[in-house]
Amino acid sequence: MAMKYLSVFILTFLIVLSTSCDETFNTLDPPTDPLINREIAESQDYNLTTPLYGMQVVIDNRVDSGKQSILDLLDNRATQFLDCQFAEGSQLGFEDVMLDDGITIPPLSDLRVYVVPNRFECEAVGLSVCAGIYFFGNDIIVLSEGGFLGCGEFSVWRHELGHRYGMLADHSNQSDFQSCIGQDSCEFGDILSIEIEGRN
Repeated sequence: MAMKYLSVFILTFLIVLSTSCDETFNTLDPPTDPLINREIAESQDYNLTTPLYGMQVVIDNRVDSGKQSILDLLDNRATQFLDCQFAEGSQLGFEDVMLDDGITIPPLSDLRVYVVPNRFECEAVGLSVCAGIYFFGNDIIVLSEGGFLGCGEFSVWRHELGHRYGMLADHSNQSDFQSCIGQDSCEFGDILSIEIEGRN
């Protein structure tokens, strides 16, 4: 009898595996909010600041996490990213950073972060839905709390910081950042829909 149930379970499991990943993610992913473009991100009132780096933040009132925990998380993960990516470490968050291509990135206190509850429609190359987006010319990151199936909250934060600090829009140099932008608790395929807008 147990063998019969095991056979049914294995057959069901194989059918689920054969289902398209896109269909599975579309069915189970968090909801998608309306379009957030450059103008919408620019028009927000960035009235909060993170305690360490002084990043300017606005948090949509539908976001579940507490304000202070979000501000602390943004600082903590920025520190982790900088310590991992640069020999000079987290001190670079307070300084101008000259990239290899000659572009100077200002201190993190110049960065604005718009925190929203869900993935959102976006105007990114090849994509219509984002969990995070970096607007290069405006130095703004829009960041979704909900993110993707199987990922932790704010899972794309370090990925978007990678774009601020030189990862190209087409991800052609992503291998230079991979160990430092890894997603928190993500399953395979989760970041296929992450995209940015800007520098190519």
